[in-house]
Amino acid sequence: MDIIRKQCALPHVSVVVATHSMNLIDGVDIADVVHLRLGDSGRTIVERLADRSHEGIDFHLGQIASAVGLRNSVLLHERCFLAVESPTEQQCLPLLFRLSQGLPLQAAGIALWACGNNEGALHLGGYLVKNRRTVMLMVDADSRTNKHFRTERLIKAGLDLDTQVTWIGEADGFNELEELFTDAQWATAANTHWTRPEGVQWTAEDFTAHRGGKFSTHVLTMIKEQAEHTSPDGKDDMLYGLVTTLKTREDVPSQLTKAFSDLRALAS
Repeated sequence: MDIIRKQCALPHVSVVVATHSMNLIDGVDIADVVHLRLGDSGRTIVERLADRSHEGIDFHLGQIASAVGLRNSVLLHERCFLAVESPTEQQCLPLLFRLSQGLPLQAAGIALWACGNNEGALHLGGYLVKNRRTVMLMVDADSRTNKHFRTERLIKAGLDLDTQVTWIGEADGFNELEELFTDAQWATAANTHWTRPEGVQWTAEDFTAHRGGKFSTHVLTMIKEQAEHTSPDGKDDMLYGLVTTLKTREDVPSQLTKAFSDLRALAS
């Protein structure tokens, strides 16, 4: 790459590199990649994954992709992208997907990216749609209260509201991912990972008491206050602990199973 860059820097010299090397593709700016593919008519189609008429916007969105580790080779070759809010989803969804669908995300051609928050997920989703990639945006239902997630803004980002946006929890009247799991599942996880003083068991009722508010926040506070020795480091650690106690496909909330099936359909 150093030799190629030095040649490109010379006056009156243009360099074209034809390659299948992922390392070379990942070593340049995405705006400099020309993607050749065979169209349905049998003719070669040339694609540029950046619009030079909007350089400032492309640079900003390209920085977002870089920040979440979206390599050029992945952008070019993955069949579908799943944009999520935070490390919580990034840690837990691969386990839940495999348990529900019987194969890992990678085998289904799906790349998972955590974007820091719900707005980051929206920006990455819009960036991928703009570059003609297949994407699903998966965010907590309470993101609807965010002005950036108004219907008109999602449409402006190029997202199909019926097939490319999943509001976690909304179908069941919940606001966040943690609420999809039953109180019995939470009690099992707590008794497995964050035991109370000897002789005191967590029960489903302990978790039922926190329904109706900010469930994950209240549950995390309760466990930290009442666990004898260990407690979760945060919400992501808490939900990951629960997910590791699930054993069968039926343990995965039905809403997530449907979302995963829709995601596989997008990737096919």
